[in-house]
Amino acid sequence: MREEGGLSIGTGSPGSSSVVEGRYSLARVALWQWYVAVVVFLAAVFLFFLVYLQGHWKGVLPQVSWLGLAAVLFFVCVAAFADRFRVKVGESTEISAGFLADFLSAALLGPLPGAVVGICGVLGTHKRGQGGRTLFSASAFALIGGCCGLVFWMFQAQSDDSGLTLVVGGVIAATVYQALNYGLFIPIMWLRRQVGPREWFDMAFKPYLPFHVFFLLLSLGLIYSFQSQGVGVFVLSFLPVLGLVYAFRSYARQKEMAQSLERFSLQMAASMITALDLKDNYTAQHSAAVAQWSFDLARRLGLSARERSLARLSGLLHDLGKISVPDEILNCRRRLAEEEWEIVQQHTTAGQKILGNMTDFEELGNIVLHHHEHYDGKGYPLGLSGDEIPLISRVVAVCDCYSAMVSNRPYSSKRSPGEAIQELRHERGRQFDPVAVDAFIALLEGGTDQYQLAEDVDFHLQFQKVRFLGDFA
Repeated sequence: MREEGGLSIGTGSPGSSSVVEGRYSLARVALWQWYVAVVVFLAAVFLFFLVYLQGHWKGVLPQVSWLGLAAVLFFVCVAAFADRFRVKVGESTEISAGFLADFLSAALLGPLPGAVVGICGVLGTHKRGQGGRTLFSASAFALIGGCCGLVFWMFQAQSDDSGLTLVVGGVIAATVYQALNYGLFIPIMWLRRQVGPREWFDMAFKPYLPFHVFFLLLSLGLIYSFQSQGVGVFVLSFLPVLGLVYAFRSYARQKEMAQSLERFSLQMAASMITALDLKDNYTAQHSAAVAQWSFDLARRLGLSARERSLARLSGLLHDLGKISVPDEILNCRRRLAEEEWEIVQQHTTAGQKILGNMTDFEELGNIVLHHHEHYDGKGYPLGLSGDEIPLISRVVAVCDCYSAMVSNRPYSSKRSPGEAIQELRHERGRQFDPVAVDAFIALLEGGTDQYQLAEDVDFHLQFQKVRFLGDFA
């Protein structure tokens, strides 16, 4: 499988004009540009090295011939066909079965053809206005395809010509291919989208591991047929493979359509938060902070990947129902009257109703409904207590309250992180789940001052990090 990470970057939070955020964004862009330049330079040097090696490693690598050039052209066409049916698995992230063309060309023809096919596969998908993305991806796959071929042929040169040698060498070369495919794009995903190595692996690699293994075994079988039966049998054996590439696309297309529907629903919800932020210039930044802390807290509690994603999304959308609260109440600077407070409390029910009307978000709506329940049963809207409250609602409740305490609000003064942590301890076992409080305090005390105040969080970047819940079904 060939993964290609995008180069998009999120904008600032709605209503936010943070100089700190701007500086961090500029710093990330500068680092990304430097990284791209380094990869492009290394790829250029590596290609010159492969040209030299192809001409001087005689007796090991296949030498240039008309048949070899025809084979390179054949694999370029296969790469173009595979990339024609690429699948979008996330924001600006796509995968394809181009590994077949890259790996087979590198293993059968040598590292230089492997690099050339890798480059051509990327160039065949170039779109206007994406020159930077194409240049980086082409350079990356020149390194990936060339290194894969280099490892395979170095292993072959030091071993006997047996089936076991083919399998072991192929597995090692394929591992190098996927490791570079993963590693080269990590800095891009972090600098441009703040997606860490683990999230990048979970998003673009883990769900497709069975396909990685399948295409590797298929490639090894094709290499063996070429070595033992010749070109004719190889070509005949390869024809059904093109059908499998198309079948992969058909399978993934169903998943892509389901994600498109979920993505549309999420974008609608994000638009509502943006509209709410225009009424209450606090919501987006607060929601982003709660999302980040909720995700980190869920991970510290050992929750599953799906639950961590659900925690992040719940943090982002927990105040969605406040869009139904009148402006004069939402921005009131005095203590609310009892009837006004009852209207505010209805935001949990309103949020649940909005999310409940969106496809596959019933569980999310239930979490939002109960994020103001208290562990001792004195919260709202239903007065649930203890384990009756959904676990992720308990997680969001702790993060939500802490964020409110360390932020400037119309009706309350900002507290220091130390004072807010002390309040969490005071409400441990009463308003909040004791286990969640202890884990969250440990997170905060182990973090930087910046982390404790969530100064650099961005609503849109947090939204980009949300995993599709269907991926975990």
